[in-house]
Amino acid sequence: MDELRAAETSIAATAAVMALYLSIWLATASVAALSELAHTLVDAVGVTATYFAVKTSRKPPDLEHPYGHYKADTLGGLLGSLVVLMSAALVGYEGVEKLIRWEPYEPDLFALAAVAVAMAIDASRVRILRRFPHSKALSADSLHFSTDIFASAGVLALFAAGLALKGATPGLFAELAPALDVAVAAAIAAVFTTLSLRLLRAAALELLDYSPPQLREEARALAAGVDGVVAVKDVRLRKAGSIYHGEATIEVRRGLSVEEAHKIADAVEERLKRRLGGYVVVHVEPAQLPRSSDCCDIVMVGPDEVIAYFYSRDCRPCFPGFRVERIYRPKR
Repeated sequence: MDELRAAETSIAATAAVMALYLSIWLATASVAALSELAHTLVDAVGVTATYFAVKTSRKPPDLEHPYGHYKADTLGGLLGSLVVLMSAALVGYEGVEKLIRWEPYEPDLFALAAVAVAMAIDASRVRILRRFPHSKALSADSLHFSTDIFASAGVLALFAAGLALKGATPGLFAELAPALDVAVAAAIAAVFTTLSLRLLRAAALELLDYSPPQLREEARALAAGVDGVVAVKDVRLRKAGSIYHGEATIEVRRGLSVEEAHKIADAVEERLKRRLGGYVVVHVEPAQLPRSSDCCDIVMVGPDEVIAYFYSRDCRPCFPGFRVERIYRPKR
């Protein structure tokens, strides 16, 4: 099974879970069940976006998309997070209506069994999605549906408690059922609203070309470790789906031929591509000319050598890319 097939399986699982929760809501009139139904509607948007993200990301670059189609995943996440917030508002409205009318839900064995089946479907889906840890889209879905199992467990506990309470003390059930129903629904809505806000923030940051500082430093260190690189002046990254595109400016030893400098740039580009996954552009500049300091004076500069007067043996100036011939003499 490949990534695309896994995404298709996740869509089928979502459709099955949605049908189950629709039947549960119609049978019980539970706001908690409605909350989970709204959640599965959000899941439907999310898994569909994941499917098209995986499918679209496989397309090669074209004239209108020279950097590929990786940001399809970001747009899908942005849409999904907005749908989640609208669903949470719907659940909140239904919860208030339930409290105003003080209508108890109707737990039954069918609803209990249907929730258990929904949990089993989600558990099977998580096992499939975990086979693709290299895919960030599928890994995110795996984490998300793991939390869905716990949300369904809350609905399962609500129906089990409702059946027991209704059978033992129907009067007490009529008094407590609406509050219990709305409390479970509110907890579920709070969980997937929190997840949606995180997704919304991540999508917005990606569209604004945010790049983690630690990743930039890692890319700088990788570039600096290539043989022939004297210094790394600048590194810029931008996220596109599960990959990063990058630009780097490096300094090489003065006096190199164009062919030699290009070979070094290719090595940097290849190393960064392996880490970032996207396109990398490397700009090459000659190493900066050495400058005199308080403890030394530059006498002569060659293509790759510096002759300097040093006034102290403790003087340690840095001349990257240059061999240094030291002449010690007292400063006048």
